[in-house]
Amino acid sequence: MNTATPNLTVFDALLAALQKAADYNRDDVVRPAAVLWPDEKREWERLAPRFRASLPHFFTLGTYDPATRTGPAIWLRCVLAGKIPDVSVAAGVVPILYLPDISRATMRATEDCPPPLKPLAELQYRGVFWSQVSAKDWTISAFLQTEKGGLNLAVAKDQATATSIRRAVEQLADVPVADLQAKSSAGELNGNYFDTLISDDPVDDLLSWLADPSGVRGRWDAGRWETLCSRCIADYGFDPARDGELVGAEKLGTQTKAAWKTAWKRFESAPARYAGLTELLRRAKPTPKAGLLFGDVDESWPQDNDAEEDALRKELLDLSSEPPAKARQSLLSLEEKHGSRREWVWAKLNRSPLAGAMRHLAILAEVTTTALTGATTADMVRVYTEVGWKADAAVLDALAAVARPADQDAVKAAVAHVYTPWLRDAAELFQQRVKESPLSGREVPRLDPVAAGTCVLFADGLRYDVGQKLLALLSGRVGTLQVRHQFVALPSVTPTAKPAVSPVAAKIKGTLAGEEFRPCVAHDDKDLTPDRFRKLLADDGVQYLAANEVGDPTGKAWTEFGNLDTTGHNEGSGMARRIPELLTTLVLRIESLLAAGWQEVRVVTDHGWLLVPNGLPKSELPKYLTATRWRRCAVVKPTATVDQLPVFGWFWADDVRIACPPGIDCFMAGEEYNHGGLSLQECVVPQFTIQAGKTTSISAKIESVKWSRLRCRVQIVGDFSGCKVDLRDKPVDPTTSLTGAKSVGSDGAVSLPVADDSREGTATTVVLLDSVGNVVAKAAVTVGE
Repeated sequence: MNTATPNLTVFDALLAALQKAADYNRDDVVRPAAVLWPDEKREWERLAPRFRASLPHFFTLGTYDPATRTGPAIWLRCVLAGKIPDVSVAAGVVPILYLPDISRATMRATEDCPPPLKPLAELQYRGVFWSQVSAKDWTISAFLQTEKGGLNLAVAKDQATATSIRRAVEQLADVPVADLQAKSSAGELNGNYFDTLISDDPVDDLLSWLADPSGVRGRWDAGRWETLCSRCIADYGFDPARDGELVGAEKLGTQTKAAWKTAWKRFESAPARYAGLTELLRRAKPTPKAGLLFGDVDESWPQDNDAEEDALRKELLDLSSEPPAKARQSLLSLEEKHGSRREWVWAKLNRSPLAGAMRHLAILAEVTTTALTGATTADMVRVYTEVGWKADAAVLDALAAVARPADQDAVKAAVAHVYTPWLRDAAELFQQRVKESPLSGREVPRLDPVAAGTCVLFADGLRYDVGQKLLALLSGRVGTLQVRHQFVALPSVTPTAKPAVSPVAAKIKGTLAGEEFRPCVAHDDKDLTPDRFRKLLADDGVQYLAANEVGDPTGKAWTEFGNLDTTGHNEGSGMARRIPELLTTLVLRIESLLAAGWQEVRVVTDHGWLLVPNGLPKSELPKYLTATRWRRCAVVKPTATVDQLPVFGWFWADDVRIACPPGIDCFMAGEEYNHGGLSLQECVVPQFTIQAGKTTSISAKIESVKWSRLRCRVQIVGDFSGCKVDLRDKPVDPTTSLTGAKSVGSDGAVSLPVADDSREGTATTVVLLDSVGNVVAKAAVTVGE
């Protein structure tokens, strides 16, 4: 037996055989008019679309359909004669005529040849047959077994094997010939092997059928259905044809047999792939279920989980009737009661959002049980940067966990009830401490000197807790990473605080008016407009980079990312669901700058913010007392008296008085998100210094990618220690993953199931990741092909 070329598939071998049939000695004979491929039993018919896609000179005898290059005998003769205007065969190419329902013997019996076929009969003299040396028509089994013209494989000769081969022809076409040769040498090319080509994953077939009984039956051929039924009878004690899907779903839910437990675990691992099972299980729940009393909760049935979600929703709404301290204890109890539901399959299907939110609400309750206090401003900052920020993060995470309005109302109510008083008390104390010891002003630079090779990335509104999320995303993906915290320039609004963290802060000063909190250019007293700010940068040798520019990494640069603050103002508490996406975009921007050659990226910000679901409390400040009034800060007129409010000097001009509302109040009602006042959340911000890591040599590479329906099997070779493989629409963006990254097995193999069957036939990318998540190899693929 000859060893096959690596990666040569059965379909490739068929194409080669057809091409060989068309070969001729140009010095001795004329070109054949056509290659005739008779297929009396239509064994090859299911491969015809693939031949048609691969061979533009492939034509089929049948009912006229120009889109598939199919037509009656007379049409085919006209094609060969070049008489069909829209159909042509390239010069020197021998057309292939596929003839289903026709045998070679039928064509050779010229006198008895059926009239519809007679226009082609004379081609047996001007053309060539693709047939065996014995002049018999090629069957699939014959092509596998025959030495001359075939693959010369040792295949079991029983009828069951022949039937299995015919059933599996579409799957067989993609099998590497080398794999068949190995099976042949081991004597394993029998009916069982060819059945596994049809259904190498019987558990997946069972669950797929249960999830969509009529749709699956319509898509499957009879052989696959018969295979499923026989395996279910043997392995599950269940006959799909006789018992139906409802009985199957009940058995899946009750899991009375080991095989059903295995099937349930598969359902749990990728429930979105079998989405139709949810409603089927709902209908299939026995009443009462054996071994359980009415009212008992069983994770197998979606209605039990739904009832728990409804109960939790009510309990969260009812918290507002309790004192905040007791409400916090209630949240901890609710987490203990409902936390386990996050492990149920329904959580993976996003049917347990409140159970998911409870994890974060419990953290919020735990952190806010202790007041955020300190004898000095520095003490308060230390407590906030060590522990207090976790309450802010928990609020965002809890809000992000829910999407339905009813669930959002419940989470917002719980958050507002336990978070607002803690936040208010901390802000009021912080304002008192700042009154006793004002925050540092212009005497303390907000940005260290910028050296060549450094790009300053300004991220508008990067609050301290969001900075911690950014830190987690960056860790392991970049080289050296240093983080510090600092006070913002007051008031904590962009026109004031952004210039303070720029490389040209020394060229900026304040005005006596302080209008719109905007400073001016020091040398000409003109307002610091965006254009003038960019000119200052240019005059100082600092490049201004637009969002997608990377500039000259040998110099200095400034670039901006304003999406966080914009989203907060536009969407209020809805921004919580957007933060992961926004931070991923920010990480990609940082990585793109480092990849372009910048030695250092310094991430700076202008302010944090307050976010309180259902709105910040309102505080009054008559407009006639102010020159400029925003939501959380105002420029007080020189002659006005506002003793009832916290007042501090403007960062750019100490003589300009700025007033802010007490605590977490706002000068306008209905604001969930805002900034400009005095609170730890607004005034203490992170600053990152990021340096590119050293490139390491990774020997691992992608050797092969094979699909079994929606399961992608990837083989990795080389030193793949610590490596993972993922399917992503954008190679460097983990949020575009179809499957989630999986570690490479000890044998170099990885199996990635795609849960969303609507992705079949769409393009994506296999990516190989090193131990810190960098992409070291990739391969473009089409899902399922």
